[in-house]
Amino acid sequence: MNFEVKLSVNEILKNKHFASAKVLAGKGGLDRLVRWVHVMEVDSIESLLNGNELILSTGVGWKGGENTFTSLIQQSIDANAAGLCIELGTYISEIPEAALQLANTNDFPLIVFQKKVRFIDITQELHSLLIKKHYRILTDLEDYSNRLNQLLLSANPQQRILHLIHEHLKLTVLYITNQGEIEIISKKERAEEEKIIQLFKSNNISKHMSVAHQSVQALNQTFADLFVFSESGSITEFESLILDRSAIALAQSLLRELYIEEQRKTKEAEWVRRWLEGENSAEQIQKYLSELEPNLKSNTYTVLLCKADNIEKVSSEFNYIKIYCRSMFEQKGIFLLTDIGKNQIIFILINKWKKEDFKRRIQEGIEILKNSDSFKKYRFSDFSFSVGKFVTNLNEVRNSYTSAKETMNIREKIPNELNSIFYEDLYIFRMVLAAHDQGILNEFITDYIGPVISQDQQNSGELLKTLKTYLQCKGAKKETAEQLHIVRQTLYHRLEKLYELIGRDFMDPYKRQAIEVAISSYEYISASQSKSEYENTTFPRVVNRLY
Repeated sequence: MNFEVKLSVNEILKNKHFASAKVLAGKGGLDRLVRWVHVMEVDSIESLLNGNELILSTGVGWKGGENTFTSLIQQSIDANAAGLCIELGTYISEIPEAALQLANTNDFPLIVFQKKVRFIDITQELHSLLIKKHYRILTDLEDYSNRLNQLLLSANPQQRILHLIHEHLKLTVLYITNQGEIEIISKKERAEEEKIIQLFKSNNISKHMSVAHQSVQALNQTFADLFVFSESGSITEFESLILDRSAIALAQSLLRELYIEEQRKTKEAEWVRRWLEGENSAEQIQKYLSELEPNLKSNTYTVLLCKADNIEKVSSEFNYIKIYCRSMFEQKGIFLLTDIGKNQIIFILINKWKKEDFKRRIQEGIEILKNSDSFKKYRFSDFSFSVGKFVTNLNEVRNSYTSAKETMNIREKIPNELNSIFYEDLYIFRMVLAAHDQGILNEFITDYIGPVISQDQQNSGELLKTLKTYLQCKGAKKETAEQLHIVRQTLYHRLEKLYELIGRDFMDPYKRQAIEVAISSYEYISASQSKSEYENTTFPRVVNRLY
């Protein structure tokens, strides 16, 4: 157990061995805490103390008079000692006035024994008290933990745990969920509780009382925050330990409730599949969503795909994955429906906030998922995301799912050409997909860059790469040569060949656009098939026959 047990100087003064003791100075510091009792007879402390020690001394080593005594007091204060106890008589007969003033100024307890005492008896007695107090605290913590475990088996454990914290510590308890719901437990009137809440919201609470905080965490994510407030003094280590145990119990309760809720929603996956396959009407979808989330209001929807090679291996823990994702996206104002399929998780994202920043919030959520320990622990391979088109009608979510798959498909085929995960950022590739579906893509490619492709295939050349780079550099020859890592003369030679194959007007606006689309289309088709498969298609044979 990583905590220190301490006694106050006041508690120690009540011990029988301090019957002849008298506090000469520093009475304002009698509430200082003592973690150990230390006998010391040197006049230079330096690094001999760790802090919170009560020093016992006969003064045998202090032979420098008033200055030495005052210096020793100052060193003790600087070392955060709890106090100094001196035996008067044998070596020291009185305490210098300057030392008393210094102790009073710093509320540093300066205590004298007016009779001889046995330091061995004092240290043995006080250390025994510290050990007994340590044991009592451990026993109290164990009893408290047992009560928490009993409450976890009861109905509505969260409320019972919050009341238990309040009853056990006699402190005000504040519980705040990620959704901003606040619950306060105290014996104060409602008006006083509202005042505490307002002080907390304005970040002024610490000016009026001591505060201790603990996050309620599960699956490496914070679901709520737990606070206790003390108006009578600082929060003790014991109270912090109680708070820590309570937060763990609250997390266990919350996780169990979320897991049960996810189990109750097991029909969700099947229902999501029917929705994406177009089997449900808008009225049926709306009714189902109202049952899941009565106050759900949305203006935009989309589908997010998460793909990895070994997702099926974690299907047994799918509920925990859903809990984590649902909680995380809820914080972004996004309601979630999920399904797991072969090598992919499907998320229907329902926007609850303004639509203008929906895309940004999705991007932020995905970044959190990518970097979260909850996902990393599954060691997914080839981890990737794609987001479908944004739609405003429930029936159109099916189209968003289709476009999310298309986005994933293109990103996998030409990863170097497409950085964005959003369908709306596919740009020209949306036309490429449409042309491919209509069966006119091969003819389009042949019409505009067929001769270049044929020349490269016959001579293992790089004319197509040169053409693409030249267009990207907007006809800047120096920049093109640098990017291709060739000399200008080589570039001029290749450009002359391109003029011969596709005409000198290929930089004219409309023809240039057509050529750029043809290059993107060619790269898409090339990536869609292996080389052997590609060579067996009609497109290369037509190109070779024509050119």
